[in-house]
Amino acid sequence: MPIWSPVVFAMLGTMTSDAPAGLEVGTTSARSLVVGELERTYRVYVPQGWSRPAPAVFVFHGEGGTSETIQRYCRFDPIADEEGFVVVYPQGVGRNWDYGPDAPVVRSRGFGALYSRDATSEETDQRVDDVAMVRAVAEELGELGLIDLGRVFATGISSGAMFCHRLASEASDLVTAVAPVSGGMAEPVAERFSPEFPVSLMAIIGEDDPLMPVSGGPVAPLLPQDRGRVAPADATIARYLERDAIQGLPTVTVLPDSPEDDGTTTRVFSYPSGRGGALVWVYRIEGAGHNWPGRPLNYHVQMVGKASQDFDASLAIWDFFKRCPSRRVDR
Repeated sequence: MPIWSPVVFAMLGTMTSDAPAGLEVGTTSARSLVVGELERTYRVYVPQGWSRPAPAVFVFHGEGGTSETIQRYCRFDPIADEEGFVVVYPQGVGRNWDYGPDAPVVRSRGFGALYSRDATSEETDQRVDDVAMVRAVAEELGELGLIDLGRVFATGISSGAMFCHRLASEASDLVTAVAPVSGGMAEPVAERFSPEFPVSLMAIIGEDDPLMPVSGGPVAPLLPQDRGRVAPADATIARYLERDAIQGLPTVTVLPDSPEDDGTTTRVFSYPSGRGGALVWVYRIEGAGHNWPGRPLNYHVQMVGKASQDFDASLAIWDFFKRCPSRRVDR
């Protein structure tokens, strides 16, 4: 198991390119399209050196976030420049995702409003087909020749992570692997979890997450709005192992503690490969809460718990994705 270190930022180039119309190498473009009569928006970063269809990493913000904030926070773009993948940052309606059929969805005005009883907007009860939105964006970028539709990956934090599990269940013909960070599988998804094709999983779990109970139960139980329930982490992992036909015990690696005394310890459980070469890696972080490892706290520690600095989650996620098998399914 490799040891990851913080990424060094690369200077974004100003060169023009032969990228598809409206896009340019080394820059982020804001785009929109209509899905089910609703205009949806997303940001796409084309890496320096792009010259042909590349793998695509979809990154989903959490409740109250935006495509811009998650782009700045996770810092995938410099890694994309080094590794040659495209990064897609979709925007959720009401700053959230429909992470499970029949699961309640809170449409928020912003992250700071999450802890107020006036947090929701008029869109609270609106159901949005976010799976269709991801398919439409991928199809658009594929038709432009920007991305390789056989190598589409998804990651996200909090409700964005929960949505990754739904994508794994309902869009396995498109999504090859998911890497949910601090986000469990909504119970309605767990009850119907049946990907048609193998989906690799890299789960990053804070054992002391106050918003996503590791043992299962209500999401963010101390907040006023109902956000549904998540399945236990062990049961979620077991579903992937079963669907991917993975057998055998995992290899367990303890990552070195960071020089900072952050009070966390990371264990990585790497299972043998399964059907179609599918992989399951699980990062379980003792002492960590609801955060993206390797990044500063995104809110008060009393509300979200500690952030581990033992590894850079963005680097680790790409290292996982690039090991996953490609898939080409007639659509």
